[in-house]
Amino acid sequence: MKTDRLEIATQSQAVQQIEQDDPLGNTLAVISRAARDPNCDVEKMERLLAMAERMEARRAEKEFIAAFNRLQRKLPTIVAKTVIPNRGKYERFEDVMFQIGPLIQEEGFAVSFSMDFKDNRIIETCYLKHTSGHSQSNSFAVRSGGKAESDTQADCKAATTAKRNALLNALNIVIRQDCLSDESDAAIEGDPNAKLTQAQADELEHRAQLTNSNIPALLRFAGSATFKDIPANKYAELDSMLRRKEQGGR
Repeated sequence: MKTDRLEIATQSQAVQQIEQDDPLGNTLAVISRAARDPNCDVEKMERLLAMAERMEARRAEKEFIAAFNRLQRKLPTIVAKTVIPNRGKYERFEDVMFQIGPLIQEEGFAVSFSMDFKDNRIIETCYLKHTSGHSQSNSFAVRSGGKAESDTQADCKAATTAKRNALLNALNIVIRQDCLSDESDAAIEGDPNAKLTQAQADELEHRAQLTNSNIPALLRFAGSATFKDIPANKYAELDSMLRRKEQGGR
C-alpha cells in the first residue's frame, strides 16, 4: 500500500511540475527526490522521465512553429540584383543573409550548414535551429563541376549554389526577377507578339535544365518551339512553375 500511495503521489506531483516552464528539469527534481526512497520504482521513474522529455519536445516544436510563423510575416520578397551574363539575375547567398540575418535572430533562429557528396552532386544541408531546442533541416543538391577556371572553383560555385537554395527552401524565401519592373515592358502591356528577351530565354532554359524539367512539355505549354520564341506574357507563369520545382514541388 505504501508503494502504491508513493506512486500516485509521485505521478501527481510530476504532472504538476511538467506543466510548468521547465518540464524536464522539474521532473528530474521530482525523480531525484523520489529516488531517495528505498521503495521507489525505478522503472516507473524512467517512464515519467520519458514522458517529460516527450512533452518538452512538443513544447519546443510549438515554440518553433510560432516563431517561424512570425518570421514568415517579416521576411521580404527579395529582388535579384546580381547579373549572370546572358542568363538573367540571381541573388547571392551573402546578399540574402544580409537582408534576412537580423530577422532570423530576432525570432530566436540560427542557421548552419553541412556538406556531402553523392552521385556526382554536392549536397548542402541547411539546419534551422531555434532557441526552444527544436530544429529542422533542408537539403539541396547541385551537380559537381561546371564552367570555371579550375575544378576547385567549379565545385565551390556548385556548393555555394546548393547552400543558397537550401536556405531559400528552408525559409520559403521568394527571389523575384525584376524583368517586369519596367513600365514599358511588353509583357506588362500584354502585347501577344512580344517575345522574351535573350536574357530571359537563357535564364528559363538554364533553370529548366537545373531542375530536370520536361523541356518539350514546358515549351508546349508556352506554345513555342524554342525558348527564345516564348511569348513575353508567358514568363510569369513559367517562372512560377520553375520556382515550384526549385523548391522541391512538382
